[in-house]
Amino acid sequence: MHYFNQAAGGLMPDRVLQAVTDYMQREQALGSYVAAQQAQPQLQQLYAQLAALLHCQPADIALTTGNTHGWCAVVGALPLQAGDRVLVTPGEWGGNYAMLLQLQARTGCVVETMPCTADGHIDLEALEAGLDARVQLIALTWVPANGSTVYDAQALGQLCARHGIPYIIDAAQALGHIPVDVQALQCDVLTAPGRKWLCGPRGTGLVYLKPGFAARLQPMTVDHVSCPITPTGPVLRQDARMLEQSESSVALKLGLLAALDTAQAEGWAQRFAAIAERARQLRSALADVPGLRLHSLAAAPADCGIVPFTLQGHTPAQVQQALLQCHIQVAASGMGFTPLDMQARDLSAVVRASVSAHTTDADIQALVQALQALSAAPAR
Repeated sequence: MHYFNQAAGGLMPDRVLQAVTDYMQREQALGSYVAAQQAQPQLQQLYAQLAALLHCQPADIALTTGNTHGWCAVVGALPLQAGDRVLVTPGEWGGNYAMLLQLQARTGCVVETMPCTADGHIDLEALEAGLDARVQLIALTWVPANGSTVYDAQALGQLCARHGIPYIIDAAQALGHIPVDVQALQCDVLTAPGRKWLCGPRGTGLVYLKPGFAARLQPMTVDHVSCPITPTGPVLRQDARMLEQSESSVALKLGLLAALDTAQAEGWAQRFAAIAERARQLRSALADVPGLRLHSLAAAPADCGIVPFTLQGHTPAQVQQALLQCHIQVAASGMGFTPLDMQARDLSAVVRASVSAHTTDADIQALVQALQALSAAPAR
């Protein structure tokens, strides 16, 4: 299989599958609680590795079952009230946007789109001019799921820090794809799944909470892990672990640790550089396909690992299915992925090809040749 669907889920290394299998066999032999106790040193390594990758402390990390779990847990715990303004970019992930609209209906907060330039940059000057005391959250999907651009998350973080505005970054398509430093980003919250560019198992994810930010949250769901019972009653934790619960898969967490071990052995800098180089190569090669149109905004860097396009005479779903017949996997990114951006650009769907550090010249050649053949075929 020529795999161009990293943005949906990375292919797990063998050692990830082995780690999950080994733990499940241990759980089968010992029972879930004893097995989990024995795995505690490895789980502490997982927190430490994620903290090192994000440039924070292990106590700033909560483990989740995926990006939506973590993002919604944090945003749903914010004390938003009627009239509060929540600002998003046009590239906001559709699931996040749906959650915000639910909060708008429930609390009376107002969801607004930040001003952006025609080429896709956030218009920071116009944004700052429009800020007021009612802005209670700025939410950024750093790399939109349809690959339209890569926002300047650091510049936005500087603006939020100047004005004391809570700032949450959805790094689902960023972590493991490009370097992430939460200190430089000055974000209060950052979320990501383990299954995409980290190449961990589905059902894993993380939340970073800036120290002290937990005190601003009112979680909707707690248990004896996030809110330990003391002689004087339940006491909500005041670090990132306030978002965790006791029922979770230790096996999948150990799989994520194995994925991080693999990446660290290869070298994160080398992985980032390989993704960037393959992305540039793919964009250049796609220029040889008749009728193919790239749909990145002008501000999008050429080395972004997500490459969106359409092929004249064929719907994205038709392209996806035709390529599968050639043992090539891409995604068909629909309106729901980035509804604000897609509607603004009058797009119903795009083909999304996403590279990994292990994408080869042969993979790119196979994709281009298949698209050239499809372009020459009569439209259905």
